[in-house]
Amino acid sequence: MNSVIDRPPTPPSLQDVPRSWDERSSEDGDMVSQGVHPGYTEARSLIRDGSPDVISELSFEALRVVNQIFTSLSATRTSHENSGDKGGSGPGITSLRLSPSLQQWRSDQFAAGRILPAKGHGLTRSSPKVIHLLGAEDWPRPLLTNNALFGSVMANLLIGAHDGETLYSNFCTDMAFYYEHGYHKVFPELGTVLRDAIRDEHALMTPGGKERRTAVESGLRYIRGKIALEEEYKGSVENKIASLDRRTAQTVFLQESSLMGMAAETVVRGFDPGAAMSDLVFSSPGTDVIDVGSDLANSEVLNAFLNTADVTESGIVSEEVLRRVYNAYAYTGARMFTERWSEPLARMCATLYTWHIQNDRHMFLRRAILGWEKAKKGGLAKEQEQREADFDEVFDEGFHTTGFSRPLKNACNGGDPCDHVERLISLTLEEGGKEKQELLAHLWWYLSTGPIAYFERGVISKEREDELGEGLRIAMASCYEKGWIDEMAWLLAHAGQHAWQINRVFEAAMFGSLLDDGGLKGKLDRIDR
Repeated sequence: MNSVIDRPPTPPSLQDVPRSWDERSSEDGDMVSQGVHPGYTEARSLIRDGSPDVISELSFEALRVVNQIFTSLSATRTSHENSGDKGGSGPGITSLRLSPSLQQWRSDQFAAGRILPAKGHGLTRSSPKVIHLLGAEDWPRPLLTNNALFGSVMANLLIGAHDGETLYSNFCTDMAFYYEHGYHKVFPELGTVLRDAIRDEHALMTPGGKERRTAVESGLRYIRGKIALEEEYKGSVENKIASLDRRTAQTVFLQESSLMGMAAETVVRGFDPGAAMSDLVFSSPGTDVIDVGSDLANSEVLNAFLNTADVTESGIVSEEVLRRVYNAYAYTGARMFTERWSEPLARMCATLYTWHIQNDRHMFLRRAILGWEKAKKGGLAKEQEQREADFDEVFDEGFHTTGFSRPLKNACNGGDPCDHVERLISLTLEEGGKEKQELLAHLWWYLSTGPIAYFERGVISKEREDELGEGLRIAMASCYEKGWIDEMAWLLAHAGQHAWQINRVFEAAMFGSLLDDGGLKGKLDRIDR
């Protein structure tokens, strides 16, 4: 590649990418509807037809809400300065503290040396082996970190595209997500990569290509606007969180996904807008669950767990409340992981679990091992029934948990591996031979069996965490290189369901996050140079 402006040649591994969008079209070329799912009522009322105009409207609304949150903080700050009052909170902002029992647990853990290092920047370059397996040697630097390669890039690899050239362009557009991580300050070429992808004439002519790129620009407007506000107020929001109602929460969480382009193309391709909205909304708690403790100290007023009325009404973060909110969000993702796993945005959400393990930012395995005993005391029972519900069922209009859920249809037996995983691996032996069976079984081990054994042992080891992370990266890259993409997508989605409702690894990571060392206190969780 001669310069950052030139597009690298399409790697051989992308030449015959599966068209996972299910590109069925009518005789006149229009996309055929993939059907409308039951439920997702309020999400559907918000997203409507999912057009770029609606996405732009929701982007403006979300930014207005965030601006109002910080404006209320400014008014409160002025009032405190004039009155000398250093406590309390302003409209839209609630001050938070841990419950006495959680604070005591945190102090006991710190005394035992069980402390979570502050979040990293996610800048580590992927290993040569992984880069080679994905045919990515000539891709721009920002795409080659573990954070990016196993985030927006892997999500797009699982989804597919019109052709290989468009696939490359698509995951370049989704690098907009990494502005929130400060990538533009480390990789000056990111702006050029993103701009060229948005203007890509070939991709613009493909189905959904124009709508995708229009929506990316709407998402960027929100990201940049929020970043500017965070920079201004970063020293004033420690232990503070925004109060939201249910509809507002969904509007904001949609934008927090930072993947508006992916949403727009999903809808154009005929997928249910309501389900698409639900999936992107889920991506907020899907990330925030492991940042609960970290976000209490750093300059973050939006966390899907802490924004709930269960927390903001009292201002106290308790073990009981966290579990109640955790269960609510776990139920909202169940149908996506098990019934709709093959859809584009479900595939994206399926990568969240693996991304947390691999991105050199969240230290997910460390968070989980630190919170494992706390989660187990709450009952990591495999016999617990798997359940599901929609966002507007688990929360009332004021964003308070309702306790509602229903049994999940066709749930697995909760084993490791469970009966569903065993069935898939058994079928692959018949259809794809021993090599395929062994690689998929190997992938599941890194997704579930290996990490659970590490948590159960209880001995913290950075070396072991690194081995598990790299092993998972190689297993996923190998599956992609072999073309076993649908099988990998299903395993990732099912591992996500296990991590939320069966082994509840996400719950363990949530509690582990409360042991954050406070290294980002008064700072932003991004590169700040």
